[in-house]
Amino acid sequence: MALHDKLDSHKAVETVWRKPIPEKDAYRYAVREIAAFCSNIFQVMRILEPDFDTRTEAICEMSYNLNMGVSGEEYLNTFYDDWNIPEFCEKSAWLGAIFGDYGDEAENMAGRVIQFTKDRVEKELDTCPWDIVGAELCNMTTAMFTANFDLANGGENDVSLNMCEARGCGDRHCRVVAERRSAFGLPKQGFLDHMGTPVMPVHDTPEERTVKDGQILRNGQYSNAFGEEHSLEYDYRWLCEFGWAWCVAFPLAVIRDLPDDEEEFLRIFRIIFSTAGKNLFMEPFTKRAVRDWLGVPDSIGENDPRIMGAYIKTLMDCQLVPSEFDAFTKDEVRIKVKTDDFNGRFEMAPMDELAIGYEALWHNAVKTLVSAEWSCWFEGMDDEDMTIVVARKIDKHMI
Repeated sequence: MALHDKLDSHKAVETVWRKPIPEKDAYRYAVREIAAFCSNIFQVMRILEPDFDTRTEAICEMSYNLNMGVSGEEYLNTFYDDWNIPEFCEKSAWLGAIFGDYGDEAENMAGRVIQFTKDRVEKELDTCPWDIVGAELCNMTTAMFTANFDLANGGENDVSLNMCEARGCGDRHCRVVAERRSAFGLPKQGFLDHMGTPVMPVHDTPEERTVKDGQILRNGQYSNAFGEEHSLEYDYRWLCEFGWAWCVAFPLAVIRDLPDDEEEFLRIFRIIFSTAGKNLFMEPFTKRAVRDWLGVPDSIGENDPRIMGAYIKTLMDCQLVPSEFDAFTKDEVRIKVKTDDFNGRFEMAPMDELAIGYEALWHNAVKTLVSAEWSCWFEGMDDEDMTIVVARKIDKHMI
């Protein structure tokens, strides 16, 4: 292929060694990183509450109530305006599918709407970045979906909603079917009743016609049933705010109240994230993969904190968290970030657990990515500005 005098320009995250990570790849990485953090906090929940039904019902009730808490005339009017819903459309439960479909696509849950009518909605997903989390999250999303339908129906429940297939439970698809209770003679469901079989048969898309990415990656934008369009740039920003809210802030509201005291919660929380960090780069080939991904030059040896520092900085860049290096040497890396930017991805629900979790995760990840000689810790977690440090530390109680 001949050399080109000029190439098309594309947005990208740039590593410290000038390696570009295209915007679409950075977005994919951000999605999966949120899912991984979510997976860790669900492990905390399983330790604190061993009974599946008890913990699942608790997070379902919480997520439903939080979604319903935004209900009101002003919210609904904004909803209709934002999604370009015509005035002559009957304002009833099926409109909740508009917002549900957008949430899927904005978070790269790729698939299609099979049916979208007054009495029945069927949505089929081919991929879900959160399929690693487990069945509790699959159940929790059904409670959120039910709230979306109820909100669009003036707060009244007239929808029986079932996630009859779920990738988090081993199915090839995720499939959500909402059927109007009054049309199908169905009873109101409890929070643990949303994984059943719908009344009407479903449509299974052949594997050769399935997709791996959502609309914003395939087409550069999302388009809804009424022609409303959102760009990749808009949805990337939306993901890095709201993505943390529903799958981390919502369940944390329940998980924090499970133990008898704060210390027990933090003890288990740190252990889970520490273990995840140790395993992050346990296999030797992952070190080479990280070097290739970051564009680390051969002049940087294996036992160098700049590899971990560049990894952390690039991860935050992909998550659209502003930060800057205060130091980047073979002896120490220091990354400065505003505490509110780090913990407040979703401004209405800032979470100290983000800093606590990532400190434990990265402190242990550096030990397998670089060497056990190195540690990672956060300075100024209660201040306006926080510093992430990668440096040598000796601790006779190291975990």
